[in-house]
Amino acid sequence: MISLAFGALLIGALMAAYQLQRSAEKLPDEPKSTLQAAALSSLFIGVSALAEILLNQGGADIQTLQRMLSNLAYYAALPLIASALLVAARNDHWTRPAWGRWLIGLFALFELLRRMEYGELYTQIVAVTVSGVMLLGALLIKQKLIQGIALLAAINMAMALVLFGPANLLPTFSNPVVYPVLLAAALPLTATALKHQVSNSQKKA
Repeated sequence: MISLAFGALLIGALMAAYQLQRSAEKLPDEPKSTLQAAALSSLFIGVSALAEILLNQGGADIQTLQRMLSNLAYYAALPLIASALLVAARNDHWTRPAWGRWLIGLFALFELLRRMEYGELYTQIVAVTVSGVMLLGALLIKQKLIQGIALLAAINMAMALVLFGPANLLPTFSNPVVYPVLLAAALPLTATALKHQVSNSQKKA
């Protein structure tokens, strides 16, 4: 069952990455960078899901690789895709180097707090912050249909992270199967909201 759940996440992540990258090709540099950052995030999550399917048994080296990919998805990709939604909602796009610096900053922050033994607290902060940023981004979108899609994405993401994810904020609900399924639903919805929001903003510019 867990492999099927991560299979759904792999499909959802690849679908999101594909539609974001395809939409980005037609845009000017800065809006393109926003969609490409979200596409990269989705790809990270897809690679992590594939690792969960293929590397679920093995020695210490395999488990280390699996953990690295899982950390990449949770501590870098999820904050990156939430940031992209907020940036698109505000129509205040970043340059590609700015996205690169933000990604490096996310890596550095995770490593610093892990070494300081605040890893569990940071996991919880990421869950709450990503959920909050996505909800805020959705609420800032003016077009009602796109806002509805973004809100649905944000709700799925918040449920995945706060109720069922590794943050363990509500241990009663923790479920390793529901978490990837909710993410699998959230990613294509986020991609749809992102591409339409960016496209609409460019038409008005």
